[in-house]
Amino acid sequence: MMRVPGLKLLLSAFLCLLCVAATTQAKDFSKTQRAEIRRFAANNSLFVLYHEIGHLLFHQLELPILGREEDAADNVATWILLNKRTKEADLALAQAAEGWALSGIAYDSGGEESDYAANHSLDKQRAYQIVCLMVGMDEKTFRPIANEYRITTDRQDSCNWDYSTINRSLLGLLGRDNKSGSTEVTVTYHGAGRELQYAADAFKSSGVFDQVADELRNNYRLEKPVAFNARRCGEANAFYDPDTVEVIFCYELMQDYMDLYSGSLAAKPATKTKTGKTKPPKPSAEQ
Repeated sequence: MMRVPGLKLLLSAFLCLLCVAATTQAKDFSKTQRAEIRRFAANNSLFVLYHEIGHLLFHQLELPILGREEDAADNVATWILLNKRTKEADLALAQAAEGWALSGIAYDSGGEESDYAANHSLDKQRAYQIVCLMVGMDEKTFRPIANEYRITTDRQDSCNWDYSTINRSLLGLLGRDNKSGSTEVTVTYHGAGRELQYAADAFKSSGVFDQVADELRNNYRLEKPVAFNARRCGEANAFYDPDTVEVIFCYELMQDYMDLYSGSLAAKPATKTKTGKTKPPKPSAEQ
C-alpha cells in the first residue's frame, strides 16, 4: 500500500490546513477524543495489516488471483474482519472505510490521470467496496452505514452477490488444510526516533501487530517463517515483501492516520453549551 506519489499543490495546501488545525486545537481535545484518534489509527492499521496478510497468503500458498491483486487483498481484509462477528471488528471496518474516504480527499485520489492506471483502486472506491461487502453480508446490521454513504437500495441489494462470491471463493481457497500446523512468525518493533515515538508507542500499545501475527501463527500453515517488522520507513506505508517473506508496517502510516482523524475533528465546528461556553468538537459517532 502506498500513499506518496503524485503530490500536488492542492494536496500540500490541504494537508497543511489539516496539520495546522489539528495542532492549534490539539489542546482542546479531551482525553476521550485523544483515545478515539488512537483507536481510529489502530483500526485503520489493522485493516492494512490484514490487507498485507492477503498478499502474503496469495504468494506463499500460490493462490489464484482474478483481477487486481490490491483489490483482492482489500477483499481478504474485509472478509476476515466481517467473519469475526464482533462489535470491535465491525467498528474497525467502518473506520477503515472512513479512513479511505478521508485519504481520498487529503491525497486527491483520482486527481491525476495516472491514478486511473494505478494498481490500487481510488481511495473512495476502496471505501465504498468495504461498505458494499458489509451490507452484502449483513443487511440489517450495516444498512444504516450504507445509507450514510448514499449507496442506492438497488446497489445495496446487489452487494449480497458481491459478498457471496468473495465468501465462496475465499472459503474454497483458505478452507484447505492450513490449520493443522502453525506458521513461525517473529515480531520486532524497531526504533522510531523522536518525531515518530508517539506514533510508534500508540501502534505498539494498540496490540494490532501482535494480534495479526498470532492469527497467522495459529490459523495458517506456511512453510517459510514470516517476519513482522514495525519501523521508520521515510514514507507512510505498509507492505509485504515476497523476497524476504516480511510484513513491514511504517510508523509514518500510524502518524498519518492520527493526523487525518485529528484534522477531521479540528475542522468540525465547536458547539455552544447552555452557559454560552464553547465546547471542543466531538469525535465522530461510532458506526
